[in-house]
Amino acid sequence: MTSVRELVPPQNVLPAYARDRPGDEPGGHFLKSGQRFLDAARSRGLAPHHRVLDLGCGVGRFALAAAGFLDERGSYVGIDVSRRSIKLCRAHFGSKLPNFRFVHAGLFNTEYNPRAAAQDASAYRFPFRRESFDFVFSNSLFTHLVPEATENYLLEIGRLLRPGGRAFNTMFLLNPESLAHLDAPDSPQGKTHEFGSGIARVKSLENPEAWIAFDEGFIRELHRRSGLEVQEPVRYGAWSGRQETEPGFGAKDYVVARKLPPSPPKRLYRRLRRSLRRLR
Repeated sequence: MTSVRELVPPQNVLPAYARDRPGDEPGGHFLKSGQRFLDAARSRGLAPHHRVLDLGCGVGRFALAAAGFLDERGSYVGIDVSRRSIKLCRAHFGSKLPNFRFVHAGLFNTEYNPRAAAQDASAYRFPFRRESFDFVFSNSLFTHLVPEATENYLLEIGRLLRPGGRAFNTMFLLNPESLAHLDAPDSPQGKTHEFGSGIARVKSLENPEAWIAFDEGFIRELHRRSGLEVQEPVRYGAWSGRQETEPGFGAKDYVVARKLPPSPPKRLYRRLRRSLRRLR
């Protein structure tokens, strides 16, 4: 049986962020990064039998870690706007892992897919059935989406999760503490600009998807509208210069949310009230 380590793609086909560092065993950095993603997801509810959706799966670091964790009941789908990343995942381990598949989304993105046909991420409907996943994961997806796309993606996550399912997304959240650090002369992020009527900050107004941070209230409201209940506490990372609130797998903040069960219809409430009155 092929081991997970043997499935790591060769270094020469990997982007710089996924390649080994000095002192790493072959494939070590790729595997360690994926394991950190997996450990964080497990601590927030990921179980071996879950159906997992990885939004912005990249070259499959989380996928390969999940392959060593999910059991025969579990499954994994990775989706990304980079055709090259999806081809790499399919070629090196997608076809070798049962219940794993990778989907290309030909969406325009100024940072990662600037030559794509003009398909707008703000109107994209993910090609999956309603309530078909137990756990949705993304790392650095929402740091590269403009507000309209962010709204659509969170609404789609709400559609795709089963009631009780979890969403785990990393992002940059703007709140009084992070804004104070961003506005300081020695901010680690340098100069940022207001964007989207003040609900976001970007580093480049010409290429906002290169780096974007969102007002935390805006993100919480989008979760509410999507039927997702944010699980407290939110983990705040060190990206803005603040002290991390708990260990994580990087400097970003991460937000974990639970899909709420559907509200009973008003007609059912009226029937229950009438029944209770009769019992009195």
